[in-house]
Amino acid sequence: MISFAHQSSLLPLSLLLSLTLSACGGSSGSSNPAATYSLSGQLSIATGIVTDSDINDIYAPYASNDDPTNPQLLSNLTTVQGFASARPTDAAVSEDSESERYANSADRDDYFKASLQAGQIIRLQVVDLTYFYSGEGYHGDLDLFLAEATPNAEGDYLLADASQLGPVDGAAGAFEEVTVPADGDYLINVYAYSGISKYVLQILPASASASANRMDDFVADEIIVKAKAGSSISAQARNAGLNTVLSPVALSQLNAASANDPDKPQLLSLNRSSARLSAGSAEPDLLRAFSEALYNKRQTLMDIKRLRQQEGIEYAEPNYIRKAQATANDPYYRYQWHYPAINLPQTWNLNKGDGVIVAVIDTGVYLAHPDLSGQLIAGYDFIANRDSARDGNGIDNNPDDPGDSDIPGASSWHGTHVAGTIAAASNNGIGGAGVAWNAKIMPLRALGKNDGTSYDIIQAVRYAARLSNDSNTLPAQKADVINLSLGGSSSSAAEQAVYAAARNAGVIIVAAAGNEATSSPSYPAAYPEVISVSATRYTGTLASYSNYGSTISVAAPGGELSNDDNSDGQKDGVLSTVADDSSGSRQPSYRLFEGTSMASPHVAGVIALMKSAYPALSASDVDQLLQSCAITNKATSCNRDNQLGYGQIDAYRAVSEALKLAGGGTLPLRPVALQSSPAELVFGSDNSLSFTLSNAGDLQPGQLTISDDADWLSITAVSVDDKNLGAYSASVSRSGLSDGYYNATISVSDGSNSLSIPVYMQNGVISSNNAMTQQYVLLEDADCIAAGRDEKECTTSIFAQANGRYSFPAVPAGRYSLLAGSDIDVDNVICQAGETCGAYPSLGAQQIIEISASRSGVNFLINLNSNLGSNSQSTAHTLQRQQPVVSGEAGKSSAP
Repeated sequence: MISFAHQSSLLPLSLLLSLTLSACGGSSGSSNPAATYSLSGQLSIATGIVTDSDINDIYAPYASNDDPTNPQLLSNLTTVQGFASARPTDAAVSEDSESERYANSADRDDYFKASLQAGQIIRLQVVDLTYFYSGEGYHGDLDLFLAEATPNAEGDYLLADASQLGPVDGAAGAFEEVTVPADGDYLINVYAYSGISKYVLQILPASASASANRMDDFVADEIIVKAKAGSSISAQARNAGLNTVLSPVALSQLNAASANDPDKPQLLSLNRSSARLSAGSAEPDLLRAFSEALYNKRQTLMDIKRLRQQEGIEYAEPNYIRKAQATANDPYYRYQWHYPAINLPQTWNLNKGDGVIVAVIDTGVYLAHPDLSGQLIAGYDFIANRDSARDGNGIDNNPDDPGDSDIPGASSWHGTHVAGTIAAASNNGIGGAGVAWNAKIMPLRALGKNDGTSYDIIQAVRYAARLSNDSNTLPAQKADVINLSLGGSSSSAAEQAVYAAARNAGVIIVAAAGNEATSSPSYPAAYPEVISVSATRYTGTLASYSNYGSTISVAAPGGELSNDDNSDGQKDGVLSTVADDSSGSRQPSYRLFEGTSMASPHVAGVIALMKSAYPALSASDVDQLLQSCAITNKATSCNRDNQLGYGQIDAYRAVSEALKLAGGGTLPLRPVALQSSPAELVFGSDNSLSFTLSNAGDLQPGQLTISDDADWLSITAVSVDDKNLGAYSASVSRSGLSDGYYNATISVSDGSNSLSIPVYMQNGVISSNNAMTQQYVLLEDADCIAAGRDEKECTTSIFAQANGRYSFPAVPAGRYSLLAGSDIDVDNVICQAGETCGAYPSLGAQQIIEISASRSGVNFLINLNSNLGSNSQSTAHTLQRQQPVVSGEAGKSSAP
């Protein structure tokens, strides 16, 4: 980082620009000390640098990008140097308000528009996390949002991604990233939450970790919140400034609820009808005029952030919308091939699931289906939104599924299908069989016409585990197993907390891994408390739609409706119970579905059989049985892969192992399982990263060897044991590397077991178009500086022209250094992180220029300084501005 702040020996830009050329020492290099010469050249900017069109520098070209209806256009591989402020600068970062565009107003929003591809990364670097004014430290906090640029069928602009939340405590971070979910046109919004800061915004190609920051849709103006012990939600909401959107009655109710049941999260509902201005703004928000729905969602996230910053809040987060993980197709029923695939028929001779309760949290169940009506115990409907519920009310004690579509024949009957796979009645002469046909289903309704929210699902999980919930009732007996054939890509502290609580209460939780054919984690399946199930086709290989990746625990048949691999003339779907309301009334039926939603209940049903055989079976027992491959088709050659996890579930092996435990047997030893934390290394500005090798198995590995396949990468053992397990450092050498993206692999092996650790590095700034904002060129007398004279006597500064040309018309003979840079925030410091900087002949290899005659063609490159990982201030230069008079073409641009 080339940073010049807080160095008392450096001078302000306006002072330097006001100096006359005679101030230069000119103490050597000419027999005529009075002689002066011209020095001129051309600045060129590195490929792909774009400048935010409304930076604070009033001399820079200006075009407002504050309005989402008129955003600044970007290409899809770009780096932007920008500026944003939540308050007027009023000379907060300098004392040169005449040069500041935002001395008396804020620059809260910068909007950009770009055509992007799925998986691309949008990265924001917030430069000025701390800035100083009048001796006081302040925080600059900018946030990043990505929204679809065109409305959907309902006329809404969907918020595709947001990275403003940061850590749970709401603290500001230097880096924020969002991932493009699909090809299309997008609005990128840099929003100043507080303070003043420069920023670097990069649009990068897709990377292997592109799945990490996708955000699910959520309910606008609703927040799931939990206060810490001894604190009230209402007090924290007032502290967060939510009084204008929360009525006193609502606050009182929240306070009472949290006091009566402090372990249960609350749902905070906001009303913005009376809050017509965005927080901290004295003017109407242009985003609200553009899209009320998009504005409400962004403001909901801002409210969550404010709540997270309150000391009395344990967590606050969006009320995410969760979707069922299945697709329906051919209604024709012929065969249930998926049961022999997991050796289920012979298992029924061992156990049928007696005495076990499986909670199905889904769309509810068609209670009158003859294959299910005798298999059910009392459940509950937790859908709070009446429109989504389609049953005319909010939560109630009736989990019957009325359908999730207003169109006859179009409902999914998803929960009915899932329930039938787990425990449909068998040997009754109708329909098909369930995995554990003597088990009982606890139907819990949380998905409706508009899918389901995390809050409603949390309440259903709490009910199943006999924990306090919004129904104010508890089941007579808790569920032994919970099946969740639903999910989304956003993680949630409130959700993970309830799954941890349910597991601690003795419940085993199984969830679908997702149907996006991606390595992206899907939640709740990816939580460590949950068994994540991927889907296989008839051949036992991963289904085309199934998610995969490091969070997969086990696989099970999910179907493949595009195939007929068993040549029976029917599509290879999973057959189970549904309803058919195409006639206007519900009738029992059967259909073929595919999805990880269908795979998950196979595993939940098998665990129900195990629980019946060994009632003391715990979630940790199941984890160890999976990790030893004792209950999968990998039992004879155990290994884990990212497609099937520890293998496809084998019902016969599973129940056999449960019977062994019931007879006093012990859990099998887990084989060697080499792991790295983190699982991959991504080098940004850092040149060294740490990772730790460990073994998650019970058996010990042999002596490990560690190698890599890149000349620029080196691995050093820091603290390891006799097997070479332990802490390592990975270092990169960027010397001689061109700007670009690099990848490598660290290979770990003991001869029988292996592990690959992906390594990714970006070197330099990668983008594809050019633009130059106002540049300032500094000429520094080397001998004057070496003599220890005051910097104002040694340096001359000028404005470069808009085309990059510069000219010093009267330079005394002598020895000089030459550099240039931008000052986009007008803090009178050039070449800071987030600003352009260059030196002659190149930055980092600066040379002294001998002036004994006029010189032209002294050209050099300027590039964006986005290195935030260094504290170097070795090339610092501060300056102050006056009206440009030397280079002649620069001038103030119109103010906003």
